[in-house]
Amino acid sequence: MSYTELLERKSELLKKTVENWVLKENRDGLNLQEAHIYRNMLKEFHQNEYELNAVRDEEAIKRQESGSTDKENRY
Repeated sequence: MSYTELLERKSELLKKTVENWVLKENRDGLNLQEAHIYRNMLKEFHQNEYELNAVRDEEAIKRQESGSTDKENRY
């Protein structure tokens, strides 16, 4: 499993967890401890998304560079 795939899977899990916390908050409200856990999950989700986008950008740049190198080698 590549690092990108790992981050994608983590993102899926965090997204589902955050969705469950939002549903609980809307249904029952959150006590102080639950609100703290929810905020930390949300921070972790956003951090993971940021890191995932950075890794995807790096991979795209590498693909472009290798693609341009391949074209130069043909001519």
